[in-house]
Amino acid sequence: MAKVNFSKMFFDKGRLVEPDAIQNTKPRIRLPRIFFDRENFEAYETIFSNVMIIDAHTHIGRDRDGHGVDEHNFIRQMKMSHINKAVVFPLNEPNDINFSKSNDRVHNFYKNFPKYIIPFFRLNPGKKWKKECQKRLLQGFMGIKLHPRSQDFGIASRQVMKIYEKAEKNRLPVLIHTGFGLDNIAHDIKKVVDTFPKLRLILGHSAFVDFEATIKVAGKRDNVLFDTSTLRVFSLMNLLNSLDHTKIVFGSDVPYYDFDLALEMLVDTAIICNKNPNQIRAILGGNIMKWFK
Repeated sequence: MAKVNFSKMFFDKGRLVEPDAIQNTKPRIRLPRIFFDRENFEAYETIFSNVMIIDAHTHIGRDRDGHGVDEHNFIRQMKMSHINKAVVFPLNEPNDINFSKSNDRVHNFYKNFPKYIIPFFRLNPGKKWKKECQKRLLQGFMGIKLHPRSQDFGIASRQVMKIYEKAEKNRLPVLIHTGFGLDNIAHDIKKVVDTFPKLRLILGHSAFVDFEATIKVAGKRDNVLFDTSTLRVFSLMNLLNSLDHTKIVFGSDVPYYDFDLALEMLVDTAIICNKNPNQIRAILGGNIMKWFK
């Protein structure tokens, strides 16, 4: 089980609430509907008075495991949860081994909702990916999604190192699954970040399966971010207490998790861990937005 620094878990209202910020805040702030804890209400007002919320980890389509979400419901849920933008990539669709049709769907979604969608394309390193990659680069996709468990490849295997090289050259972020189904991944992550020091890498699920070792090799790397998607509360506390806030980004993993529940868990846990409003706003959107300006 991940270690938790209990000395940092107690709510320090003096550190969290900024009187000047509250004084200059309009009386009525539209909070996401899930936030109702009276004890934290002033903190919520400060956090949500001036924030860009960007979900760094979402999917569209229908996975072979049965999970799925369509475009209409995705946008509806985004608006209900006050999510401003979302990084979107395909699920592990059946009968689409190189993700061509699934990437087309993400592209069309982006064209229809450019205000809301940050499109990432998905690749299968074990198949012919170069043509698909070039097509998506020309279409203006903003990043790449890789899933070593679903496509059965090693994080630092020879076949995928070429994709990292391409991404680094084109300044494309790569979000790679580092969660369920994997273990002992820190050595491979170190090899990737050592070989491609300018690669913008998002560790999906914050490498919770090998967290302590991973933060030692990548926690202070300039171009590595840890997303919060599907982390349980004690893993989330460990993340917030172990890393600088600038290394953490909000993620939900929709449709495997809900926008609003993921948002609530992150904000309330950050409050418990005594993160101040500016730090929480950075985690909710500011940290990752720097890569898309």
